[in-house]
Amino acid sequence: MVNDLKLKQYNCKFPNCDYSTNHRSQINYHHIIPRELSGSDKDHNRIWLCPTHHTKIYIPHSNGMHSIKGSDSIILVGWLSSSGGRVLEYKDIKGNNFFK
Repeated sequence: MVNDLKLKQYNCKFPNCDYSTNHRSQINYHHIIPRELSGSDKDHNRIWLCPTHHTKIYIPHSNGMHSIKGSDSIILVGWLSSSGGRVLEYKDIKGNNFFK
């Protein structure tokens, strides 16, 4: 008998990242608006990020690990609804808006 158990796939949502894993312990679930800034713990406020890109998130007005601004940092704005599904809105450190 063949085991048809399909493993869950976790994919990094950072722009242009193709990181993927079947192991929950190898990816981070990040709050777009941090809990300490009254962000929700619901799925609409969370995003999967690989360990490398999790360190690239910059959150203005935060004192945590995401308070360090780098030249390759991005600011997550949130999810937008489109005819093709949810689209992530983010800004680069210069303030330019992007969508993924």
